[in-house]
Amino acid sequence: MAVVSRLGFRGRLITAMISLVALVSLVIVALLMVYLFEDEKSRALDQLAIGERLTNEVIDRRTDLELSRLSVVVQDFGFRSAIASGDPATIDSALENHSGRVGADFALLLNSQGETLASTLQRPFPEITQESLNSARRNGFTRSLQAIDDRGYEVLVIPIEAPGLRAWLVSGFAMDQALADVVARLSGTSVIFQARSDDTGALNSFAATTRIDDKLAQELAGASGDENFIESAGFFTRIINLGKSDPAAIQAVLLISRDATLQNYYRRAVEIALLVTAILIFAIFLALVIARTLGRPVLQLANYARSIGEGDTPTAPEIRAGGELTQLRNALRDMLSGLREREAQIRYAATHDDVTGLGNRNALMQAAAELFAENRRGTLVGIRLNDLSDINDTLGLEFGDKVLIGISKRLHQELPDARIVARTGGGEFLALIPPLPPEKGNHRIRQLHDLIESPLQVGKTPFSLRVTMVTMELPEDASDTDALRRRLNLTFEQAEAHPEPFTRYQPGQDESHLRELKLITDLHTAIENNGLHMNYQPKLNSHTGELVQVEALVRWIHPELGFISPEEFIFLAEQSGQIHDLTAHILQRVASDARHWHEQGVDAGVAINLSAMDLTWPALTRHIANTFQDWHHDLERVTLEVTESALMEDPEEAMATLKQLRDLGVTLSVDDFGTGYSSLSQLRKLPVQELKIDKSFVLKLDSEPQDQLIVRSTIDMAHGLGLKVVAEGIENLNTWLLLQQWGCNLGQGFYLSRPVSVDDLPETARSLAARKQELTQPNPEYSE
Repeated sequence: MAVVSRLGFRGRLITAMISLVALVSLVIVALLMVYLFEDEKSRALDQLAIGERLTNEVIDRRTDLELSRLSVVVQDFGFRSAIASGDPATIDSALENHSGRVGADFALLLNSQGETLASTLQRPFPEITQESLNSARRNGFTRSLQAIDDRGYEVLVIPIEAPGLRAWLVSGFAMDQALADVVARLSGTSVIFQARSDDTGALNSFAATTRIDDKLAQELAGASGDENFIESAGFFTRIINLGKSDPAAIQAVLLISRDATLQNYYRRAVEIALLVTAILIFAIFLALVIARTLGRPVLQLANYARSIGEGDTPTAPEIRAGGELTQLRNALRDMLSGLREREAQIRYAATHDDVTGLGNRNALMQAAAELFAENRRGTLVGIRLNDLSDINDTLGLEFGDKVLIGISKRLHQELPDARIVARTGGGEFLALIPPLPPEKGNHRIRQLHDLIESPLQVGKTPFSLRVTMVTMELPEDASDTDALRRRLNLTFEQAEAHPEPFTRYQPGQDESHLRELKLITDLHTAIENNGLHMNYQPKLNSHTGELVQVEALVRWIHPELGFISPEEFIFLAEQSGQIHDLTAHILQRVASDARHWHEQGVDAGVAINLSAMDLTWPALTRHIANTFQDWHHDLERVTLEVTESALMEDPEEAMATLKQLRDLGVTLSVDDFGTGYSSLSQLRKLPVQELKIDKSFVLKLDSEPQDQLIVRSTIDMAHGLGLKVVAEGIENLNTWLLLQQWGCNLGQGFYLSRPVSVDDLPETARSLAARKQELTQPNPEYSE
């Protein structure tokens, strides 16, 4: 296939035509050869059939000649007188003389009873039956062909009659080489005479006009008695049974040499081969002419199509042949025209906005890249329509498109010197203008801001817009398109957070953004590779001073940036969608650490903080159940802390999740109570068992009367609702004693213990046990 593909169209056309002619020629030659071969074979068979008839005819004519001679002998007076004398010597002499005169090879004289009177044969003659003698009397003679001493003889029996005399003359004439030569000459075949042996019955050749080799002898010996035609490698052979005996005593074998017979066949084959060769040569010449005539326009069209495929715009070739090739040329030309039109449309669509006709983001970035490549300066002005989404939702997309078209016209009119004005998506427009000097830049940008926010006539309706505008100086604020896009978005975010007529890019914002991206990326690695650290801060029973529970606090020491506050990386985890992975990781670590400290003799429950997004995680309950399925305490010793703000983001979803967790058996706690906006009615509906007072009310509890009022009333309210109370941020003994006096159930803070690692927790527990007396002594100063 690879060779055919390399031939090209003309090569394949020539090959196909020559192959077709060669195939047809070979088929015709094969048919002619078969026909000629069968014809020559048929001719040989006809010649053998004629030879058979000639053989019988020659033998019959020879018999007639022999009978005419013998009839003279039996009428000869002297021969009869010799027989009548009865003298053996006279009879022998007369028989020998007269048999020699007629050319007989042997002769016998029999009396009337068939007994031998005289014989020239040196061996006993086979018995002649009475039936043969009777037939000779009736017919005047009898003829038989007999094998005597492995040679063939024609034996004639003629009666000798005279008054008072009756005898029989038996004469034998050899079927010798001369007879074979005569038959061969007349029939045009080779002749072999075979005689059947009296002893073995085998046939032996005794006269032949061709050499009998071993192979021919085997073929003749293997021929059956009924088989009269043999086709061998060297001869066409016909076997003739002579005489009436069965099996025949004498056979004549006629042979025609296959080489001689097929010589004419071979000569004709050579003539046909020469004719076919001439036809093939003519076909090759004709194929070359046709291929050249048809191939040139096809190659021209192929080159034309290849040039189109390579993006060129070639001139259509001249096609003189007409017909389908001309139609193909025209189709390719029309296709090229359509391709160029569509390419122009695609190129236009790739760099233009389909609503306003302005350039799009691709065009703007291309223009900025050219500006950077030329080392030129410019000012990028960014405009975002704040109300476009509301316009589309309330007045329809068609009205919104009219607004965009109106703004684009204003920008074109106001910024005639702009390198490009583009709509880069939604309600965002960017314009790349020449650099503005500081004293004039602010004024021009404010003018542009006021112009865009001025009433816009849409149809017959004046319409006002609010816009956000930003500016960047290129290449000072961005030296490539990637930095341009990133810092432009950051500037827009800053502008939306601080509404002003316009906002300039402030260096340093990008670095903060890149830090966030790095933290988001590295947080995933830290979760996967246990790069986070777990610390645990003890919670003590305010009445007994015993260690009841520890709060799990996750910490991250970044390998490059150092300590990262939990508020920062938890916020980034929520923004990047990694919060569920982080929560699952913390749950797994806490469960593992709890088993470890339990083995060290520390009997403490655990409190774990949940994110607001965890409350909308469908798999949260199942994950907690699987993580703590072999927990060494009841699940009520596992406390899940949720902030007020998290509960208020989606109250219905949060309530459903909290009910599932409550049914699981864990303890639920409202964290940072007092800093959110939850009402008492909402708090009363929540399936929580614990309330945790925010540390902002506890840190200065010993010195701030207002904080004391808030904390004490909160404890009383929580107890009234059947909730336990936990206070965090206990920094001194006085605060601890106040909380103890007011009935706060649990407390935590640096005064009691700082957060410690899991390995240090057993030692911390022992230290707290040693301080138990200190922590439970009443202080008269704060007694009522």
